[in-house]
Amino acid sequence: MQNNLNNVAFRQFSLFLLKWIAPILILWLVVRSLQEKQQDLGQVVTLLQQAFTGKNGGWLILTLLLTAVNWSVEALKWQALARKLEPMSFGTALKGVLAGQSLGFVSQANLGDMAGKMGYLSARNRLDSIGAFLLGSTIQFLVTLFAGTLAYTAFLLRISAGWGHWAVLTALWIACLITFWLLTLRGRAAPLLERVSWLASSARFFRILETYSRKDVAYVTTLASLRFLTYSLQFLLVLYGFEVGLPVADQLTVVWLLFLTKSIIPAFSFLSDLGIRTFSTVYFFGFYDVNPALVTSASLTVWLVNILIPVLVGIVFVVQLRYFRASGAANEPS
Repeated sequence: MQNNLNNVAFRQFSLFLLKWIAPILILWLVVRSLQEKQQDLGQVVTLLQQAFTGKNGGWLILTLLLTAVNWSVEALKWQALARKLEPMSFGTALKGVLAGQSLGFVSQANLGDMAGKMGYLSARNRLDSIGAFLLGSTIQFLVTLFAGTLAYTAFLLRISAGWGHWAVLTALWIACLITFWLLTLRGRAAPLLERVSWLASSARFFRILETYSRKDVAYVTTLASLRFLTYSLQFLLVLYGFEVGLPVADQLTVVWLLFLTKSIIPAFSFLSDLGIRTFSTVYFFGFYDVNPALVTSASLTVWLVNILIPVLVGIVFVVQLRYFRASGAANEPS
């Protein structure tokens, strides 16, 4: 009994460290990196204020409009995945996506995102939609992984890198192949799980994967690629607005590296998410002759328009989730 209590206390303490100490450490590293480059943090704030006035304002407005495109594409993707369970309008899919964005802001991994999207399905289909959610997430991850690995290849060809970098690159290409291979096994996931006694009960969550044809997967992959290109363009527009003087090819290389880093390093809270983004920006742009305060401000701007604003909008739809409906809840199928 005492051992169990000790284990629970240790897990809670570990979670506390991951959620709060790690983000604080990352943010400290960001500040330290800026200070090492003799940049004043006040300059970052000043650049942000300037970005919303003058000639930069137009680029930021276009970036903001692309935010709507970004999340609309994600809604189309979820609509395509969920329709195997029940009909879903674009509006309902968009509500689920934005609610998931808000819940994901205060949760670990993709749990909040999944809860938001599942929350607009009928109760009888929620658990069965887990496989659909995982398929969409895996495809989006593969697109980011592939583009980021291409960018990392180009990056290493430009700099003098040690063997460690090339080992990481090799591991990334292997990860691309493994992820693609796993997608080809989607129709056999449930039968394979049923053969393992302690995993058999989870097989139902993946039964839906058998219903997706190659055409369905190709369509979702197209939408995932379009979404990736949309927020890549957003970042490029913001960098242009902040007058970051680098060739577009170099900017795109670094942007894709940032997205790759964000995808493979887990974030335990919104602070660590922002810290990872900012620290990665300072690190990768540090290989170029660029003002780190400029790129840090650009990264923060993209985070504000593409993450924070949808989170605030999504709060409205969180309270409308079917989990919280009192009337008719008892009669809803389960």
